[in-house]
Amino acid sequence: MAYAILFMPLALVSVRAALTQAQPRLEETARSLGLGWSETARRIVLPLAGPGFGAAATMVFIAVVTELNSTLLLSPIGTRTLATQVWSDTSTLAFAAAAPYAALLVGISLGASAALFALLGKSAVLGRSAST
Repeated sequence: MAYAILFMPLALVSVRAALTQAQPRLEETARSLGLGWSETARRIVLPLAGPGFGAAATMVFIAVVTELNSTLLLSPIGTRTLATQVWSDTSTLAFAAAAPYAALLVGISLGASAALFALLGKSAVLGRSAST
């Protein structure tokens, strides 16, 4: 519940930005051609906003994976995540023990960031082709 409250604004802002990429004139055109609301959403809005939805999910994923504060405050005793393991090892100056966890955390973040850039690039291409 805490993660939902903490990261909902990030998700909503990103989803809202993705939905504004779908131009209203395209929706109006689809409606004037006889498509209903659900068919317009499925055939027009979702393909245009889909990469933005994926980018929003990726940004929330990166933020959740690297979250430390709320995890430390709200997790039960004995729960270990990557972020808490890196924190506990580095706080005891066991940097060699923290290195594999930190490397895994960086690898996950880099992989998700690469996916984010790919989705944002696809979103930009779709936005340009829809506006011309």
